[in-house]
Amino acid sequence: MATYKPLVNAEGKKGVRYREHRTRKHGAVPDRYYVLVYWWNGKTVSEAVGWASDGWTPTQCFELLTKIKYNQGIKEGPCTLGELRADAEAEKAAKKRETAAQERQNVSFKKFFDEVFIPDAKTRWTPETARRSEQHVETWINPVTGDMPMREIGLTEINKIKNRLSLKKRSARTMQYVFRTFSMTWSAALDHGIVTTPCPTKFQSFRLPKVDNEKQRYLTLDEEKILLDTVKAKNQQAHDMAVVALDAGLRFGEIASLTWGCVDTGNGFLRVLDTKGKTDRNVPITDRIKALFKDMTAGKPSQLVFPNGEGNIQKQVPSAFKRGLVDAKLNEGVENKKMRASFHTLRHTYASRLVQAGVDLYRVQRLLGHSTPIMTARYSKLADGDLKEAVKTMERDKIVKKSKGKVLPLQKRKAKK
Repeated sequence: MATYKPLVNAEGKKGVRYREHRTRKHGAVPDRYYVLVYWWNGKTVSEAVGWASDGWTPTQCFELLTKIKYNQGIKEGPCTLGELRADAEAEKAAKKRETAAQERQNVSFKKFFDEVFIPDAKTRWTPETARRSEQHVETWINPVTGDMPMREIGLTEINKIKNRLSLKKRSARTMQYVFRTFSMTWSAALDHGIVTTPCPTKFQSFRLPKVDNEKQRYLTLDEEKILLDTVKAKNQQAHDMAVVALDAGLRFGEIASLTWGCVDTGNGFLRVLDTKGKTDRNVPITDRIKALFKDMTAGKPSQLVFPNGEGNIQKQVPSAFKRGLVDAKLNEGVENKKMRASFHTLRHTYASRLVQAGVDLYRVQRLLGHSTPIMTARYSKLADGDLKEAVKTMERDKIVKKSKGKVLPLQKRKAKK
C-alpha cells in the first residue's frame, strides 16, 4: 500500500499529502502524486489532486485547500474538491456553449454552405446539380456576402447579387437557379438556428425577372421523317433513342437510364423509374417502338438499353443526333431560341400530338410524368378542337330565331313575379 507523506507550506499549514512514484522521474526528483486531507461534515475527507508531471505543484494544492476551507467557513460555494471540480466543469461547458452560440451567429453564408448544406445535399442530389449549386455560391453569392455573418444578410446584399447577374447579362432562368440555391441554403440555416428570420428573397420588394423560355417548336410529320432519316444514316442508336422520345415522350435522361428490365413489349409498356418528377410511371409504347426493340438484342434486366461505348449511361445527347439536326436544317434561319429544335423537341412533339388528338391534359400529365399540372398546361393552347368548341359556345349565346323569313333575336324570359 502506498505511503503518503505530509507537506507543510511556508506558513506552516498542513492538509496536503503526497506519495512518490517508484521509478518515474519529474525533472531530477521522483514524480509526486498529491492529495488533499481535511475535515468535513464530521469526518476526514481525502481527495486526489494529481501528479506533479501533470502540472500540479504544492502551492496549487494549498490554494485549493484554502479555497475549500474558506467556503466551508462561510457555508457557500463548493465545500469539497469534487464540488469545486464540478463547478469548474459546469463553467467550462457554459463558456463552450456561449462560444459555440457566438460562432453560429457569426458564421458566413459560404461557411455554412460548404460545411453543412452541400455535404448533406450531395447525398440526395446528382453530382451535376451539386456542382451547379457550388458554382452559384462561388461565382455569384460569396463575392457579395464574403465573411459577413449570415444573419446580417438582407435585401441590400441579395439585390447586389441580382445586379451582378444582370450586369453579366445572365438569363432570368440563371437568376432563378442562383436564388433557388440561396433560399434552400437559408432554409437549412433556419433549421440549424444559424438565422432566425425568413429568407430575404421573400421580401415583397424583391423581384426577379419572369422566365419566358417556353419552347414553341414541335415537329411536323415531314420534319420528323427528315430528321430521323438523317440521324439514322449517322448512328442507329441515336435514331432509336429519338424514336423512343417521339413515340413515348421520355426525357433524354430517362431514355439513357432505361434498362432491359423496364422494357415490357408483351404488355406494351416502358417502366420509367427514378424520374425527374420523383414518380415512377408506365408509358404505353407504339408499334414502331415494339418493332425497334424486336430488332435489338435484349440484355440482362439490369443492363442499359442504350449504353455508351464503354457500356455506361450516356450523360449527353449523342453527337450523331446533334449533327443530324444540323444536316436536316431544321434550325436554319431560326433565331428565336423558343423555335429552335433540339432533342427535347421530340418530347414536346409527343405531347402536342396527344393534345391535338383530343387526349385530356390529366392523362397527358401522367404520360409525361409531370409532378403538377402546371407544366402540362403549356400544351393547352394546342387543343384546337377545344378552342373551336369554345367559339361555338360563344356563338350559341347569340342564338337567333327565324320566323316568317325574318331573323328575330331570342326573347329573354320574363322574370317571375
